[in-house]
Amino acid sequence: MECQSKLRNLIIVSLFLAGGIALNLIEPPVLFFIAPGIKIGIANIATLITLCYFGATYSILVGILRPILVSLIKGNFFTLEFILSFAGSILATFFMIIFKKIFKEKISIVGVSMIGGIMHNIGQFIMVYFISKIEYLFYYLPILIIFGGISGFVIGYISKFLLKRLKQYEDEKKKSPW
Repeated sequence: MECQSKLRNLIIVSLFLAGGIALNLIEPPVLFFIAPGIKIGIANIATLITLCYFGATYSILVGILRPILVSLIKGNFFTLEFILSFAGSILATFFMIIFKKIFKEKISIVGVSMIGGIMHNIGQFIMVYFISKIEYLFYYLPILIIFGGISGFVIGYISKFLLKRLKQYEDEKKKSPW
């Protein structure tokens, strides 16, 4: 029975990963006209929901595999785009896990997501700075932090809604005789 539960979890996490990949591939740089490199980051919904629903281990798996698989699909593995995406995803995932563990019930999914959005942009900023060594980039950091927080807020609310629907679905499924 435990093996079936682990297999079920792996299948559902794989579906979240596939959804995150699809969202990443279809997301245009909507806010690019405001500031270069700014996106909402809807693919991060997959990592956030996985963290809240399945815990740290599976969310790390999604946080690592999503940027790798997306870059392989796009044909830009080990390019600057991949390095920035991977660095942002890893930093965001680990900080979301840390804040969720430290603050437990004191921080909402929206708060965790805002931390993830900010840290994602900081991770990308760190990589760009180490590659370019341009000190003027630090003037851009506040913009990245603000938009990371805003993006995290949006993603957090979407994820909160989706998690609520998942819980309702599971509650309905438990009532079903089938």
